[in-house]
Amino acid sequence: MDPGSIIAEPVVQYGFAGLAVVQLAVIVWLIRNLMRLLDRTNGIITENTSAIRELSKSTSEELRLIREMRDKLLVLDAREQSDA
Repeated sequence: MDPGSIIAEPVVQYGFAGLAVVQLAVIVWLIRNLMRLLDRTNGIITENTSAIRELSKSTSEELRLIREMRDKLLVLDAREQSDA
């Protein structure tokens, strides 16, 4: 039997076709899972972004209050030194 003729056998051809279908199904399954994972990841990124923005707002407010308190303390210290 010729080695090239075994590839021409219908059983071998059906085997290759079946393997191609299985591989295609696995690829489609992997892509669907990847898309679900990307959707979840985008949701997490959105939540994290909004949390960071809120934290930034509160941090800037705290920084403003700290500077205001520092200025008041400096004024009080200057008054105490001028009284002494």
